[in-house]
Amino acid sequence: MLNIGFTPDSDMDIPAGAERAWCDGRIGLATLSATDLRYGWFAYRTDFEVGGHAFLSGAREPLVDTMFTLAHTLRSLYANGSAEIDFTESSYVIRLEVTGDRVTFTSSHRAPAEPPRCAVEDYAAAVRAFVATGTAWLAGNRPAIAANPALHELRTLVSDPAGGDSGDSGDSGGTGDPGR
Repeated sequence: MLNIGFTPDSDMDIPAGAERAWCDGRIGLATLSATDLRYGWFAYRTDFEVGGHAFLSGAREPLVDTMFTLAHTLRSLYANGSAEIDFTESSYVIRLEVTGDRVTFTSSHRAPAEPPRCAVEDYAAAVRAFVATGTAWLAGNRPAIAANPALHELRTLVSDPAGGDSGDSGDSGGTGDPGR
């Protein structure tokens, strides 16, 4: 079983330091950079479970960052056979490795004795569904964000994870951000 999901709420849509500028109309969702959206905006409870093991369970993570990170893991899995999901705020890392047609998941903390696995295509389908659900939810609840290039980039990343130029050098640990 594979589950990647999020539970939206309005508690963490806007970073605390941006609330006044948001209310005054000085910040527009259509023009925020992908980096700004990735760090602090729309932090929701996120679940990531494989084979009964909860790698994330209700962890509050920025939705856009999680979508970009997972989208880049697809590219890395197809290109290199491995990927990492890392978290800037902690040392926690989820490692993915392809063996045949299966992905094995391990982690730096709380790793199960027997690493969970799933089919590569099941993981790809779950990531695509997560990104589709996340971008649709954001655009449906904050219509101005629909015009933001970051959402288009996310959709492009998951539409063809094995090809095209994502700007990811392939050595970024799956985050798409070589400096991260």
